[in-house]
Amino acid sequence: MFKLFLLLNPVYVTLFWTIVLSANKARGHEPKVFLGKFMTIAFLLYLSHLFYYLPLPDVYHFADPFYQLFSLLVYPMYYIYIRLLTVDPKFSFRKHIPFLVLPFLLFLFYLVGVINMSKEEHLNYLYHKIIHENNFSGIFLYEKVIYFICRSVFILQGIIYLILSFYLVRKNRKNIRNYYANEDEDSLDKIHWLNVSLLITVIAGIILSIIGKENFFTETQKLIVPSFLFSFMLFIIGWLGSKQRPVLIWEKEGENKKLCEQQEQDKSSLNSAQLLTIKQKLLYLVEKEQIYLNKDLTIWDLARDVGTNRTYISNIINTDFKQNFSNFINMRRVEYARFLLKENPEINQQDLAEMSGFGSVQSMRRAFHTFSKDTV
Repeated sequence: MFKLFLLLNPVYVTLFWTIVLSANKARGHEPKVFLGKFMTIAFLLYLSHLFYYLPLPDVYHFADPFYQLFSLLVYPMYYIYIRLLTVDPKFSFRKHIPFLVLPFLLFLFYLVGVINMSKEEHLNYLYHKIIHENNFSGIFLYEKVIYFICRSVFILQGIIYLILSFYLVRKNRKNIRNYYANEDEDSLDKIHWLNVSLLITVIAGIILSIIGKENFFTETQKLIVPSFLFSFMLFIIGWLGSKQRPVLIWEKEGENKKLCEQQEQDKSSLNSAQLLTIKQKLLYLVEKEQIYLNKDLTIWDLARDVGTNRTYISNIINTDFKQNFSNFINMRRVEYARFLLKENPEINQQDLAEMSGFGSVQSMRRAFHTFSKDTV
């Protein structure tokens, strides 16, 4: 009974998040819906685990090839989810299917081995040979080699997609601060913790893959740690994913995206006089017009008001002021907030944040911490 409880833990967790996340309408919630598909794959993977460890050999005989497929799909599926949060507005077969080709290819190779065994031979291979024997020949050797390749690819995928996911999130965080003044730090934090959860899961998955699932077959106690660890981490991933919104650079820009892309196709550089004019207009808008008091300000808004494109504004801010766009704007908001505090020491923090152009009190406090020794 205890063994069944351990095996059902990750099954229940992944089934729960499959239902919850898949209940979202796709439009505007593409990442959540896709994370629901990831949880579906994880659910089927742990259901296959259940069949293997109970054991239910007659059922696992059919589930075994799909277990290999599902285990190879989890990391690329998660990476596609991170892409949908950061760089891709929606799932695209042309763009995303290449990440899934290798798992399906290895699944077919593994399936060939299963098909060329009788049911008795396959079950003998799964529950006896692979556990107790080292010498293989014929179809058993073929299946053992494919199984070893699957495990090796699983480990490599975990490492590669983990690195790629952290790279995407780091690059996205940097870009957000170059384009938005009031970045959604809460969303950036959640996506970071999603990757931390993945890191823990990958490390555990690699260790267990090296050990091999067959080595957990005889002793129920060995299942305690992986059962609770994977159940907990998958629950955290599901919970964070249910709260996480996309942090795409272009998500608020609509038609402006096309305009900026067209402008940035122009490879001709401006001369120093033209760049100086842009810089002067930029400073006028910031220092005289106090454009930073607009809490929804983006670099595209600033570029439009200056009469140029995003690239030139970004280059001037990065090169001449040695700052990203977010710091360039928020430093001035802090200065203005300090002025308001001096004029009205009794002002409450919510009013102070709104009047200074911050999107929230939390954003204001973070900016004060960054640019000033003062606290609010």
